[in-house]
Amino acid sequence: MFQWLLVAVLVYVIYYLVNKYEKRLNSLTEMIELNKSEITTNQDLIHENKSKINTHHEKITKNREHIDINQEILAKLKD
Repeated sequence: MFQWLLVAVLVYVIYYLVNKYEKRLNSLTEMIELNKSEITTNQDLIHENKSKINTHHEKITKNREHIDINQEILAKLKD
């Protein structure tokens, strides 16, 4: 008798979790559909910014080298 009660409770818990997951999935799908145009706009902006990052990457590394050199010079001057 106890085994059947345990099985029934487990079935109910699984049913509850599946329903909860499906409702959440449906709401997320609706939100994605409503924001489809903004998502594509943001993806385009991401691609544009990636190219800007790549062009500035060389300048950043060069500036980092200058900063390191200047820090070494300052450390020598302090001594």
